[in-house]
Amino acid sequence: MSVISALLLLNNGLQVAVMKTGSIYSIEWLNPFRADFCARLLGYLALLFICLIALSQPCWSDATTPFNTQKNVSLVTSKFPPYMDPELADNGLLVAITRAAFNKVGYKLTLSYRPWADILLDLKPGQYDGILGVWFRPERQAWLAYSQPIGVNRIVLFKHTDFQFEFTGFDSLKPYTIGVVSGYASTPEFAAANLNLASVTGDEENVDKLVNRRVDFTLMDDMVMHKLMKKKYPDLNVLEEVGLVVESEDTFVGFYRSSPDFQQALTDFNRGLAEIRQDGTFANIMNQYEGQGEH
Repeated sequence: MSVISALLLLNNGLQVAVMKTGSIYSIEWLNPFRADFCARLLGYLALLFICLIALSQPCWSDATTPFNTQKNVSLVTSKFPPYMDPELADNGLLVAITRAAFNKVGYKLTLSYRPWADILLDLKPGQYDGILGVWFRPERQAWLAYSQPIGVNRIVLFKHTDFQFEFTGFDSLKPYTIGVVSGYASTPEFAAANLNLASVTGDEENVDKLVNRRVDFTLMDDMVMHKLMKKKYPDLNVLEEVGLVVESEDTFVGFYRSSPDFQQALTDFNRGLAEIRQDGTFANIMNQYEGQGEH
């Protein structure tokens, strides 16, 4: 059944009715057609047709997807090869994992390197959004919100291969000097032993001191030790583990609670981390490092 969609009164009395049947439009003349209005009439009809087509379509703003805006996150860490190291192609194992998780949820990671003691003691509020590669300690929860774990550190004692020593408890270490990195956390048992500790600013310096017998032991992650020895002393095989695992620690991304959007960043990061574990990205990154014989 036809209905009049529009009634046009054109110049010089020409009347045109636009009819619609279903989705079909037709035109009926209500007074005789005059040839001298042909060109003008065609223009009116073309304009009417365009308007009707436009009205029948959904709004473009409803049909399009909003622009994908990438968020930025700034983290600070300390050089700790092969986990975090600006000299490595992908900046290290934990950096690769962290960046992959952030990329999964639309974040661009910016990473800065500072000595560990500076990270804990000398950072201005708002300078960074968080710390990459931090261990859990209850007292840090006041200013850090921890992610899900991104890796594990296995901390052991190293000594010279020709140094004869049998570990019988932390008291057996008291006559000796142990190289440690300033600011690194340790177990309550190790801290309570009141040992003779020689602090340095980084693990590389500790390796040098142990190789050159300036300390008797050094406390270090086993992957870090093997990486640094391979880099600095590839032809030497003079250091070994005592056989004591002082601690095995999960490591995290810690978000500063003072950062305005820390809760959203934490939630998004944990979601991205779960996704790369599920889709195999996490395992592929781990396999790359295990395949290099770093552990």
